[in-house]
Amino acid sequence: MFQQPMQMIDKTVICCEHVTKSYLEGERQRIVLRDITFQVQAGELIVLLGKSGSGKSTLLNLVSGIDTPDTGAIWVAGQRLDQLRERERTLFRRRSIGFVFQFYNLAPTLTALENVLLPLELNGQRGATARAAALAMLEAVGLADRANTYPDRLSGGEQQRVAIARALVHNPELVLADEPTGNLDSDTGAQVLDLLDQLTRQQGKTLIMVTHSREMVGVADRVFQLRNGQIQEVALSAV
Repeated sequence: MFQQPMQMIDKTVICCEHVTKSYLEGERQRIVLRDITFQVQAGELIVLLGKSGSGKSTLLNLVSGIDTPDTGAIWVAGQRLDQLRERERTLFRRRSIGFVFQFYNLAPTLTALENVLLPLELNGQRGATARAAALAMLEAVGLADRANTYPDRLSGGEQQRVAIARALVHNPELVLADEPTGNLDSDTGAQVLDLLDQLTRQQGKTLIMVTHSREMVGVADRVFQLRNGQIQEVALSAV
């Protein structure tokens, strides 16, 4: 029987306790994550490292409530996700989590502004107030003049800036970024990472980022590494 840790009342945004996750591959059960236990504090920037197939995306899916663990408990922002129904997890995710993806995931038939408006509309916010909030986020990422531009007319770096604005516009407690510069050249990627770091820290957000960027490792509060299905914190000096 898992009980919510007392420290979560104040400052712990994520708490995973003895989490295991496996998938069926053919006729065999493959354990991706094995007895994972860790906590993340409010406002921390966490970099998550690991080889391809080590379970990084699986862990993000569990923390966001997209998937559920086989065993163990997951609390995010005081809510125990593994005990919620799928619909409840979806509503929680819309309110409390922002996503930044490697391939941007912008809706191609919507303008930059309309893409940023989506999280607000999904949370029932519409009209002039929502529009003003979306425009303010586009201004924050330096794209106010591109508000009415469609994604196919934006560069990769601009598309990722729109994605960052979309991830932050509804004021989530947690931002998850899965290889956000994996589709960008090194210079543009560095600019995007700097912007993501700057905006999340300004707003006091908790950020977990899967990345191989040494620049982000250098500014991270802590670094975790997934290896053989298990997680361990890595000393910043050793990365």
